[in-house]
Amino acid sequence: MSTGIDIQFIRENYQKKTDAELIHAATTDAIGLTPEALEVVKEEIIKRKLDTSIIKGLEAQNKTYTIEEVDKYCNLIRQLDCPTCGISHTALNATMTSEVMSFILFTQYSKKLKVGCPNCLDKANENALTKTALLGWWGIPWGFIRSIQAIGHNIKNKKTNHNDTPNDFLRSYTLSKIGELETYKDNKEKLQQIISGS
Repeated sequence: MSTGIDIQFIRENYQKKTDAELIHAATTDAIGLTPEALEVVKEEIIKRKLDTSIIKGLEAQNKTYTIEEVDKYCNLIRQLDCPTCGISHTALNATMTSEVMSFILFTQYSKKLKVGCPNCLDKANENALTKTALLGWWGIPWGFIRSIQAIGHNIKNKKTNHNDTPNDFLRSYTLSKIGELETYKDNKEKLQQIISGS
């Protein structure tokens, strides 16, 4: 039975990629690929004699995980050095900062996920709170509304920074990076580079 997928087109697309582009696609952009497309990517990885752990990263993006399985990947991150201060003896976690900046008729509301040690996460939430308190209120009509939302989010999110277990922000981040984490789980330097981009 035909799936309507042009396998030859997919094969040619992956053949045109450089090794670096293929590795990036396989470890970060494989969520939702059809089984046929997954096989094409695997064939290309094998044909180029690339590290077979890339295939594990490819497959990891298309699995369903229990909380316990996600937490095992979270623990790979929690054991790394803080990407902000470099501290290595405190388990990492994640937070979401919310910031508002307003300029009369224009209001900018942004959220950013950050991975780090609890103290650096606290500082990130506090910085977002301060910036919002100073610059968020001045937009009409959204400045006031968004500022209240951002302040509430930062206060609430800060409460999970010191959890003894991975918080929901770290679990979410981990799932978004699952292909890379599986591929490089034995390479601390590479894992450190991944979280430094958060």
